[in-house]
Amino acid sequence: EDAKVAAEAAAQKEYEEAAKVVAAVKAASASFTDKHNQERIFRREMGEPEFFLSKKELVPPRPVLSEDEQEELSRKVEIPADQTPQYKPEFILSPEFGGTSNYESGLNELFEENRKKLSQLKNNPNAIPDEIARTEQDLKYLDSLYENYYFGMNVFRTAKGGRAKIHE
Repeated sequence: EDAKVAAEAAAQKEYEEAAKVVAAVKAASASFTDKHNQERIFRREMGEPEFFLSKKELVPPRPVLSEDEQEELSRKVEIPADQTPQYKPEFILSPEFGGTSNYESGLNELFEENRKKLSQLKNNPNAIPDEIARTEQDLKYLDSLYENYYFGMNVFRTAKGGRAKIHE
């Protein structure tokens, strides 16, 4: 019986120590946030994150419009006003560029560079034939780009005498 009483006393002592440890853990965890159970960043009943509740000074409150002001705004919105700028075709093509666009002048510059490169390659006896062929292919490609752009834009330029205005 003494052994039984001693075992019960030891078990009781061990239980009390375990209860103290559990109480200490609960007290320590009270200072930390319980992210899964207690803290809710988004309140569904409010429909907004909680941190906005204390930030009322972030956005000044909009004044509530009177009925007359609302009707005036509604009338303004109902009547459409054309706000597009006037179309002035004389400003589209600048005379200093001779009626060509940036794209065309850029293509012309690339074409001239490649033409010079091709003439240098043809005069060079050590030139690689593949490089000459590649440069010729680049020239054909640049020429086709220029022609396609020119034919596409020519429709707009000749409308209402677009090119004639430049040459006058």
